[in-house]
Amino acid sequence: MYMKKMQLLLKVILTAAMTLVLAACSGKKPSDAGKKDETLLVNFEGMTKLEVEEWINHNNVNRDKVFYAYDYSDTVPEGRIISQSIAAGLPLGEESLTITISNGVNPDELVELVDFSQLTLEEIQKWFQYQGFQNVKVEYVTDSGKPAGTYLGINVEGNQARRSQPIVIRIAAEKTSPADTGVKMENMSGWTREQVEYWANVNTVNCDYGYQKSSTVAAGKVISFSPQAGSTVARGGRIQVVFSIGDEIRAIDLTKMNRTQIEQWGKDNNVQISWVQCWNSTPSGTIYYNQPNSGIMRPGDIMSVYTSVGPIPVKDYTGLSYQGNFLGWLNSINTQYNSSANLKVRISEKEVSDKASGTILSQSPNKGMINPNDTITLVIAKYKAAPTPTPKPGPTPKPEPATVTIPNMTGMSEYDFKRSLHAYGVWEGRRSESYSKIIAKDYILWNQTGEFYPEETVNYEVSLGEFTIDPDEWYGVSYDRLERYINAANKFGAGVELHPSLIDTGDASMNNCVLQIMGPEDDGAMYVRVGLYSPGDDEPWWSDDDDWLDDDDWDGISNG
Repeated sequence: MYMKKMQLLLKVILTAAMTLVLAACSGKKPSDAGKKDETLLVNFEGMTKLEVEEWINHNNVNRDKVFYAYDYSDTVPEGRIISQSIAAGLPLGEESLTITISNGVNPDELVELVDFSQLTLEEIQKWFQYQGFQNVKVEYVTDSGKPAGTYLGINVEGNQARRSQPIVIRIAAEKTSPADTGVKMENMSGWTREQVEYWANVNTVNCDYGYQKSSTVAAGKVISFSPQAGSTVARGGRIQVVFSIGDEIRAIDLTKMNRTQIEQWGKDNNVQISWVQCWNSTPSGTIYYNQPNSGIMRPGDIMSVYTSVGPIPVKDYTGLSYQGNFLGWLNSINTQYNSSANLKVRISEKEVSDKASGTILSQSPNKGMINPNDTITLVIAKYKAAPTPTPKPGPTPKPEPATVTIPNMTGMSEYDFKRSLHAYGVWEGRRSESYSKIIAKDYILWNQTGEFYPEETVNYEVSLGEFTIDPDEWYGVSYDRLERYINAANKFGAGVELHPSLIDTGDASMNNCVLQIMGPEDDGAMYVRVGLYSPGDDEPWWSDDDDWLDDDDWDGISNG
């Protein structure tokens, strides 16, 4: 992880340097005779939004064709470009371009903690800072029986913590002696929190922080402290420091501000900004709502700011299965982006003899974009056997047996479903399975309905329950094997999308092996950390027994 982030940082620096050349680059493709010049895209990854805007202005690109989206990233610094919807080197053409900008690390994401017992306080603080933790303080413990500076523990149970969680690092303080007169208290008026924390760490003193409104002291500066300046504070002792939050905090409508201005507003008012992405009718990247948007707020309160990822793209499932295809897509959309889609479905059935029951005959709308809370109308096939030809005159046929009406038994256990079929005088037919977040395992997801003759069979589908995976069982297993497993599960409606990232382990045996699995999330995303082995400078990058390149591969290389 450290190596990967350092490589990314180097890339950011190099990209920033390259953008100085943008002014000299027209971004135009040399036109062929009789052809119009086309704007070719550059690689925006690692750039800032300002640099993209400069490129747009320099190349006279239609601004209405460029959209901005925001997402969390563990590797791309906040404010830098993560990805672009059209690859570098391709023309912009008539297609719109979406630029995804990093929000930095996700403050609510769980982070795996390391063993801090062999690290110094400075190393521990740098680790938390590097991992994006927002609220970390040090507490010095007297009479711990340990040497001064020894790590004693943190206020977290288990081996995981959220980045937004307050962290207290406990460190053994120096033992006081009769000759030790303690620490002289400084005049901290006007100091920032960083200055106070530095002084406290150097002098092994604990700090309790408070916040207070002030019309005379700037927000973020010390208003008062205790004990007074010049007093003596014992090492491992405790002081109280009160910071200004400026004038009274009032929530306001932030939708007219840009992201940078909103973040600054949060810092100025000691309010935490929580960015929430949702499906919305507004263009992607639009800040369309914040909560609260009026009233009084307290220091440390959270302001939720809602940004649009745009309307919902519709897929056409005409001719496909309602249960096996459409419902999986619908569930996926409705759980993405904080379950903001809330799409509804209106279904009607039509008897046909040439389509299997459950086949979608028509869908409206079946293309374009729709807004949250919209309704999709489906006409679904209900199989009807072709009429029997009129028999030639003959003996009076025996009367046809009476039919029975099989109802929709979705949500019934498979055992009770079979008993019900037998009670109707029919039998269970073709059985299929699919994962479901709604219907519990071994309960009916779907069954044929309508009129059936005695002894006929009824096809049905049974829920496998919600797809889950045990990360511990996959540690050290080949990533290729995990990928095959997920692909197989997706054929049964698991709806999982793998997002692998490589971690340099320094261990050849863990190359391409699963190190950690996170998810799947509500939107189906599963994040997998995969081992990468990079040989050292004194090691060859091949080995005699490697079979990674066979004779056919060499032939392909030698032939160009």
